[in-house]
Amino acid sequence: MSSERWVLVVEDDPEMREEILIPGLRDRGFERLVGVGSAIETYRAVLARDFSMFVLDIGLPDEDGFAVARHLRANSDAGIVMLTGRVGNAEQVHGLETGADAYLAKPVDLDILAATLRSVMRRLEPRPAAGTAATDRSGWRVDETWSLVGPHGGIVRLTHLEYLLASLLFARAGQTVTRETIIACLSRDIHAFDPHRLEMLVHRLRRKVLKAFGHELPLSSVRGVGYVLTLR
Repeated sequence: MSSERWVLVVEDDPEMREEILIPGLRDRGFERLVGVGSAIETYRAVLARDFSMFVLDIGLPDEDGFAVARHLRANSDAGIVMLTGRVGNAEQVHGLETGADAYLAKPVDLDILAATLRSVMRRLEPRPAAGTAATDRSGWRVDETWSLVGPHGGIVRLTHLEYLLASLLFARAGQTVTRETIIACLSRDIHAFDPHRLEMLVHRLRRKVLKAFGHELPLSSVRGVGYVLTLR
C-alpha cells in the first residue's frame, strides 16, 4: 500500500531530509518520496503531482508549518504528519486543529514515523460504512475510519480533532453539548485550550460538509452554552 502513494517530505534541513528521513522511509517501504525545503517549494510540488501524504516540518524558512497545513487541508484530504521540536500541549493542539492527522516530536524515531504514516494511510482507504462509531436513522454517521458519512452515502474525511468533535456530538444528538464538555474531549488541558479554536474547528467541519454534500450539517450553536446536533 505505501509504495503506491506519493509522500512529500517537507524539511528545511537538507541533511535531515536527504540523509535521514527520505532514506529511512524508503528502507521502510515508502518508495515514492519527494523532498522539499520550504513552503513555496511545497506549493509548487503539489501543483506538479498529487500527494497522498505529507511529512511536514513546522520550522520552515518562509512560512510556518501551521500555515502550510492549513492551506493543504483546505485543498486536499491527504494525510498530514507534522514533525517539530515544539513539544508543548498548546502547539500540539494547534497543529491538529490546523489539519494535521498526527503530531510527532523531534528527534523522531523512523519506525514510529513509518508506522504513523501507515496508520494514517489506512484511515484514508475507502471502507464500507457498516462499522460505525456513531449512527442515526437519519443516515448521518461517524465512521471508525475517521470519516463522516452523509445521508446519501457521501463521505468526508476527518482530522483527529474533527473526529473527536463529531463523535461526541453524534453520541449526544438532540442534546446541547457545552463548550466545556467539548473542550475537555479535545484537550487534556482545558485551561490552555483557546475557545476560539473550537469555533474555528466547528466552522471548518461545517464548511467541509457543505462542500462535500451540498447541504449543511444540522449543527446549531446555542448562544453562550455550546452546540446541538439535530438529526431527523
